Amino acid sequence: METLLTAVIVLGLMGFVFAALLALASDYFRVEEDPRIAEIMKILPGANCGACGAAGCHDFASKLIAGEKESTGCTVGGQDVACKLSVLMGQANQTVIKKIAAVRCGANENRRIKKAKYDGVKTCAAANLISGGGLACLYGCLGYGDCLCVCPFDAIKMENGLPVIDLKKCTACGKCVTACPRGIISLRPHDFKVVIACSSRDTGAQTRKNCPVGCIACGICAKAVPEVFAVSDNLAAIDYSKTGVDCSAAIQKCPTKCIVEN
Repeated sequence: METLLTAVIVLGLMGFVFAALLALASDYFRVEEDPRIAEIMKILPGANCGACGAAGCHDFASKLIAGEKESTGCTVGGQDVACKLSVLMGQANQTVIKKIAAVRCGANENRRIKKAKYDGVKTCAAANLISGGGLACLYGCLGYGDCLCVCPFDAIKMENGLPVIDLKKCTACGKCVTACPRGIISLRPHDFKVVIACSSRDTGAQTRKNCPVGCIACGICAKAVPEVFAVSDNLAAIDYSKTGVDCSAAIQKCPTKCIVEN
């Protein structure tokens, strides 16, 4: 009994000593956090989406103070957050160009041409690895909704196998852009509502075989509105810096109707 009591006392003393040493070490090695980080955290939306390129909002705040990030870096917060951060950091106010996700494919489940039946794991990432998910087009949407699964703002829904962006909910965090294995989602300026709903780099003849609504690189859009449209590498492209230009002629004349406005 006496041995047991001695052991308990010794262990108790050891625990007390170690706890005291840890407390002293914690105080000695403590790194003081810049008080501005707490102020920045109050301004940020707290989504921790990583769209700014940082690991989270706290990491963004630390990098902003270190000069590694701009006050406009939080795409989710937009202009309001950028203004508040500029004031806090004593920087000149900068304009934030609001962006939104755009789906560069118009082939829903009814329009997709299939060369084989895919019977594997129902994710876009998996299907893309197995013969392109059985689709004839190697650039088009696979339709399993990986983008929907990663969206932290519930801004994407699947309609007939094709993602549809909710323009009111999308914050341009970019997670869907990263999640898509075929890269068919990109970010465009919110106020420039025209999109090339195709990502195919195949020749026009091959695209016609693979998809009824794909871009065939005919160049009609570039002739109709040369200020905005151009054709490069078998695909029409939009110069989003040319704002205020009427694109209706290109939309109407596109033979496959792959130029859409939303």
